[in-house]
Amino acid sequence: MQAVVQARRRWLAVGLLLVACGGEATDDAPEAAPDPLLSAPPTALSQSLATAAGQGAYTVDSAASAKGGWLRGSVSYGGVLPPDTLVRPTHDTRTCRPVPDAPFVGTADALGDAIVWLVGVTHGPADRDARRVSVSLANCTIEPRISRAPLGATLLVRSADAIDARLRFVDVEHEHARPITGDSTPAPRAAAPTAPRALVPLGDAGAVVPLTEVTARPGLVEIRDDRHPWVRGWIAVAPHPFVALTDGSGRFEFEGVPPGRYVLVTWHERLGSVALPVIVERGVESRVTVVLPERR
Repeated sequence: MQAVVQARRRWLAVGLLLVACGGEATDDAPEAAPDPLLSAPPTALSQSLATAAGQGAYTVDSAASAKGGWLRGSVSYGGVLPPDTLVRPTHDTRTCRPVPDAPFVGTADALGDAIVWLVGVTHGPADRDARRVSVSLANCTIEPRISRAPLGATLLVRSADAIDARLRFVDVEHEHARPITGDSTPAPRAAAPTAPRALVPLGDAGAVVPLTEVTARPGLVEIRDDRHPWVRGWIAVAPHPFVALTDGSGRFEFEGVPPGRYVLVTWHERLGSVALPVIVERGVESRVTVVLPERR
């Protein structure tokens, strides 16, 4: 990892090859007491979104933004994007039309709809995202397919389809990330499936069902339809503000991050996930480039 400081701007470029070869921070890195986030390999840490703020609750510090730094980055894929398949519904065909199974947003060089989060942030500014978040069943698809919801928000489940459906909200069983370090240690085994966070029957176009149980605890949640198995979506229930979706150009940014050393996790529904260490300094903008390794 190499950092170049120009005035008060620091560009932190982290690439798969550099980290895999064991690149180390330069001497301009801030002095700090030994931190378990960097002294232990990423495979030894929980990279789950459910524990991204630690075992306790995230603490809001109203003065944190003024004391923090910026982390801006981009996400790409280290290969050719795999082709998509077309789903051809077998029932409710008046409403359910053929659709791509899992369409990509962006390109391999600028990957949209990846979820990124920081692990190890225990305090900082409040989450300013809306406290009401909507997902809709429309034309037998979940819209938006990938979304973010603050912890404790109200989730409004809407239906535009006059079909019988039952949406199931379940914790993603395996969201551990592969570290970009060349370490071949296997990721921890997935936990046994748990009961769904919520089951929502739908049958009328225009129905709106408010839910709070889906966002009652942090984590990555998958939406499935028991009656239409191709219907899928995901919600990142964020324990702190430093959880984001990449835009159509593959970019994301975090502002007001408390100075420290963290693990940045990047997850994509088709391309897997990776984790890498990052350093944030007060008043400094750091930039990171994440490359999801090619899947073979």
